[in-house]
Amino acid sequence: MSAPSTDPMVADRTLGAHQRSVLVHGIEAVHAARWGIADEVAVEITLDGAPWTVCMATPADLEELAVGLALTDGRIAAAADVVSVEVTALLGDYRVALRLANGSAANAGARTASPTGACGLCGLESLAALHARVVHRHVPPAGESAVDLIAVRRAFDVLPQAQPLNAATRSVHAAAWCAPDGALQLVREDVGRHNALDKLVGALARAGRLAEDGFVVMTSRCSYELVAKCAHTGARLLATWSAPTTLALHWAATVGLPLCSMMRTPDGVALVTFPEESAHAVG
Repeated sequence: MSAPSTDPMVADRTLGAHQRSVLVHGIEAVHAARWGIADEVAVEITLDGAPWTVCMATPADLEELAVGLALTDGRIAAAADVVSVEVTALLGDYRVALRLANGSAANAGARTASPTGACGLCGLESLAALHARVVHRHVPPAGESAVDLIAVRRAFDVLPQAQPLNAATRSVHAAAWCAPDGALQLVREDVGRHNALDKLVGALARAGRLAEDGFVVMTSRCSYELVAKCAHTGARLLATWSAPTTLALHWAATVGLPLCSMMRTPDGVALVTFPEESAHAVG
């Protein structure tokens, strides 16, 4: 395997793929090729030595996955609450051990969370627990202006070039933090869209950048869980390839996070916004 890149957007993130032989069936011929297959492994996360949760994930940026998940699930209030992160491999599976500062886990409880599940509800004990997940909203910078849709298009246009794992596998999602002009600042990939966003939030948290001015673009549909996770950042906007659900729109309006999605038309690709939920938020 090649040496990890020094680029912060791609460093160590090609580790989640393996090559295998395949047959490519064309219209007129069949030929052999090598194909990148995305890794999906079980990842156990512990808090102060006690089991917390297990999720399926791509085995890259696991430190950030654990920190981001702990943050978006309310187990910690800030990245500084994590004293240490240790990743170990266990016969093909992985364990990420988080050691927390004294008192950080006081409200952790005994629940095993699984917010990376497809429905986003697995592991929650009640509707009250569901609604409690949106309690932190970093307020965007004072005097913020509308996000220019040209910047959103620019971000989507260059995102594929910052997805080495998807280039090798064609099967993973990406979550990207973008500057207001659409320039990519950080990109994280995973087979799970929730995991990709948790990795991104974790990376921002560990760098002390959660309140930074910018927006998020993702290569997935927009669900309420993604809105809830983005609420932990200072994002002006969450832009996704596919349309949001009604619950996502409701939560976005509740936390004041504008949404935007892509739509394929006979003339190409268009951006779709939702003015009733986010008036004057995009322009």
